Amino acid sequence: MSTLVPARPASPLRSALALARQAFAWATDGGPLFYTWMTVLTAVALVGVNAWAEQTVHGMGVTGMGDHVSWGLYISNFTFFVGVAAAAVMMVIPAYLYHDHELHDAVIVGELLAIAAITICLLSVTVDLGRPDRFWHLMPVVGRFNWPLSMLTWDVIVLNGYLGLNVTICGYLLWCRWNGVVPRKSFYLPFVFLSIVWAVSIHTVTAFLYCGLGGRPFWNTALLAPRFLASAFVAGPAFIIVALMVLQRLGGYPFGDRPIGFLVRLVRITALINLFMLAAECFTALYAGSTHAASLRYLLFGEHGAHALVPWFWSAVALNVIAAGLFLWPGLLRHRGLLAAACVMTFVGIWIEKGMGLIIPGFIPSTLHEVVEFTPTVTEWKITLGVIAGGLLVYTLLLKIALPILSGWTPGMSVGVPELDSQHRELFTRLNRLVAAIRAGRGSADVAPVLAFLDDYTREHFADEERVMERAGYPALAEHRAQHAGFCAELVRLRERLAAPGADREELAGHLHLHLRDWLVRHIIGADRAYAAHLEKKP
Repeated sequence: MSTLVPARPASPLRSALALARQAFAWATDGGPLFYTWMTVLTAVALVGVNAWAEQTVHGMGVTGMGDHVSWGLYISNFTFFVGVAAAAVMMVIPAYLYHDHELHDAVIVGELLAIAAITICLLSVTVDLGRPDRFWHLMPVVGRFNWPLSMLTWDVIVLNGYLGLNVTICGYLLWCRWNGVVPRKSFYLPFVFLSIVWAVSIHTVTAFLYCGLGGRPFWNTALLAPRFLASAFVAGPAFIIVALMVLQRLGGYPFGDRPIGFLVRLVRITALINLFMLAAECFTALYAGSTHAASLRYLLFGEHGAHALVPWFWSAVALNVIAAGLFLWPGLLRHRGLLAAACVMTFVGIWIEKGMGLIIPGFIPSTLHEVVEFTPTVTEWKITLGVIAGGLLVYTLLLKIALPILSGWTPGMSVGVPELDSQHRELFTRLNRLVAAIRAGRGSADVAPVLAFLDDYTREHFADEERVMERAGYPALAEHRAQHAGFCAELVRLRERLAAPGADREELAGHLHLHLRDWLVRHIIGADRAYAAHLEKKP
């Protein structure tokens, strides 16, 4: 091994600049699939921007909205994605409140989704403004912010507050990982627990915004806020399940199956609760025959020859019922294609239910008891899809930056010896490749060489590291050597278990991902940093 010279630690400013450069590289680098995905999203977003420019020039008349139905696809989109944003909390609770370590990395996927979903919400409100130049009125102090009397101002506060909480939590945890330091629980846990309460509040306040409008009897129900939360905890987890499965399939980010299993069990319950609340709402309104039932009758069966929303509503019911039935099937987790289909069905079903089945029928019949139907125009669809594409662009870029930090080596783990740093980086790469190979279902003939290489490379790296410590007279060499021996023994046991007949490959992949990778992180940040400090003191 060549002579190794410790490197000087980077200053905070240099570290921040290095992170910014690396984040830009991650966000703009990828294979053909990544570039195709980003090109499609960018094209859809630009079409939406062009349609919004047309709407701004010609007025809201280019949409299907009017004096009778003044909220259409934009506010429907807003309401739905508020729920998607709130759903991130369902992973935060078990991960932090009950210390489920295996869910920690997957929580970042959910919290980044919350950031993207809130972005879609804010864009949906912006495009719904007839005069976007008056957006400043929604800003406290600057505009005419009618707080605390207006529920709209409460909505602005809770949405931006929730966005700030998720940005703070994700940013702090990723910054700590990049710099190779242990996050201070006293700093970030209060924000985590506050986000749990705040997530419930954003959808509750949105529900109060509707049910507090006395002139819209369809929304005047105390069950509206619970319905919002129930549907949110169906659609949000369904999206996260698909996102985790896609990331597993791509292979670079070896998430375990436990987060997916947990979310499936959650949706299995919340999907039934959502359907039960819908049925209870329909029974109460129709059986009592109140004014509340006029909009519901139009939605279910049509009124006076008008039935534009009937196909939408029954499509949503069908999608939700079929998806709920699939989630109840115990073998669903073993059939990933069917699981993805169930998630997509319930996601689309909830989107229809929140828009065409809740927001729009609140205006039909109108306060003058007139049935004026709403049909979205092409311009409205373009803008809506453009907003969603913009949110997906944000989500994709956030994942491209965050996941490499979570799953690989970062400059913050540097021990000050360039050659050993390079070996540490290669260890993470090889370990992630092994997990991906096992999860992809490759046979022993493909997996065994990868595991053998990882074993040989690990022993070579540990030997090099021990020689450096021996030459430097490191006093804790014996303890360090014992830790290395323990890791090598664990690899041997893993190799034997993988070769055994009937081995649970998914469980072994999870063990590799959760225990060995995290062992490497803790070992480098703790034990390796200790000998690096000793090397720094040597003349």
